[in-house]
Amino acid sequence: MATRRNLFIVLLLFLSAGTLSAEWREDIAALFAKGKDYQAISAAVLQSFDKLDNADRADAAGILAFCFGRRIDVKDEIKWIVEYFESYGGKDTGFTFLDLISQADVVGWLNTWRGRYPYVQEIAMVKGIGDQTIVPQGILPLVIQITNGALYKFSLEADVLEAGQLEPGFNVIGLDANALYLSPGKRVYTLELKSDNLILKKEISLEVDVTTPPRPPQVSTAPIRQPIQYTLTMYIGGQLVMTSRKLESPLSWKIDVQPNTLPYGFKPDYWINRNQPNPMNTVSIPQALSVLYNLIKNLLTKKSKKPSEVPQIQTTKTLSVGLKQTDINGRQEEIRVTLRLAAKNLPYVLTGS
Repeated sequence: MATRRNLFIVLLLFLSAGTLSAEWREDIAALFAKGKDYQAISAAVLQSFDKLDNADRADAAGILAFCFGRRIDVKDEIKWIVEYFESYGGKDTGFTFLDLISQADVVGWLNTWRGRYPYVQEIAMVKGIGDQTIVPQGILPLVIQITNGALYKFSLEADVLEAGQLEPGFNVIGLDANALYLSPGKRVYTLELKSDNLILKKEISLEVDVTTPPRPPQVSTAPIRQPIQYTLTMYIGGQLVMTSRKLESPLSWKIDVQPNTLPYGFKPDYWINRNQPNPMNTVSIPQALSVLYNLIKNLLTKKSKKPSEVPQIQTTKTLSVGLKQTDINGRQEEIRVTLRLAAKNLPYVLTGS
């Protein structure tokens, strides 16, 4: 009996939502048919907005942006165009419930914005290309996929790490992987995108966990060498005036930094200055990024056995890799690095308003 009651309630709610959606569309269509009273249309949409589901809210946000744009209300136009893209991805239903003239007017106006709004489709890490994995040694490439070009600034707290122009499509921002591995924890970056008088802001959180396996007691395989003792004795006129002894133990270890063996010859640690005594020298980020760009370009244009198959860039928000290193005692060990990426919108800024 309880099950039937629950099903009845769910069905009632579903029918109510469908009725509200149909009524809202009919009311807005009637207002559009009466003429270009954009103030009355926007007021009606605002009155119903909070009661709508996400599918209807995408249409409502688009109509509100359109109405405020027609009213030359820049502040509210920007507010609702940001809502339209950032909250609903610009995925409307096509406004087929409007008459043909109004539909073409709204769709055409939104398409003008669609052609210049810097909507970020994805922020992620590069996992690999096709079935080939890219191990992030030297640099950690972040993917910024965007619909339209925009000026950008990428910062960590008050420090600007990169700035320039993002192009439509696939962009890469490189982070110093060695710095991340040596100082694990959470870092919060800010990505700012500027298009005309609109500045969009994204908060990018990157958590880095490094796990080192337990180290067993070292068992030396080197031959045992006895300490060497030196004795210095000085006589003057046959009389002992000074004696000195020195005990020296032989060293049985060495540091040897070997180059990486990454797929497709991607070895950014070739730029490590091996003449320096510090084996943790980092790579040159611009040089390593240049290698990554060439790698991606070569892979995407590489001829496949089947002409129709093109390697796809694989991205991820969580990445776990194993990296081999040699400790100061010459022992090989593998560390496990786990990276977790998350992004969210921050309040936008409207300049010159």
